[in-house]
Amino acid sequence: MTQRFDILSRSESGLHYVREKRGGIMRVLSDDELAGFDDPKPCPECAEQFGCEHFNCAGEPMLTEAEIESEVPKEWLSFARDYGISRADLQRFPQLEEHEGEWRVRPDVTNADLRTRELALLLNDSR
Repeated sequence: MTQRFDILSRSESGLHYVREKRGGIMRVLSDDELAGFDDPKPCPECAEQFGCEHFNCAGEPMLTEAEIESEVPKEWLSFARDYGISRADLQRFPQLEEHEGEWRVRPDVTNADLRTRELALLLNDSR
């Protein structure tokens, strides 16, 4: 697993001096703070935790360019190319609707997950 930090030193007091691999910022973190960076597990390729070009915020792998071209319906192709989507996102799109120029979760959908809500926000940003 790719670590987000280089551990520079550890102390008996429980403080850890670390440097972010991406950006090089140095920090002092407690045991609990350091453990918090593994929940959810970071991407094994780039160490981001909450969505990246490899996985979305739900931890689902993003489709490759070839998969987007072959599996995504035409009406979602431009969005998928620009923002990236997962296979599960294809099942989330029907839970969304455009209302008065804004994308939102349909009112009859009572169990929309965080990623569905994020898709609505991303669709609004893409306009």
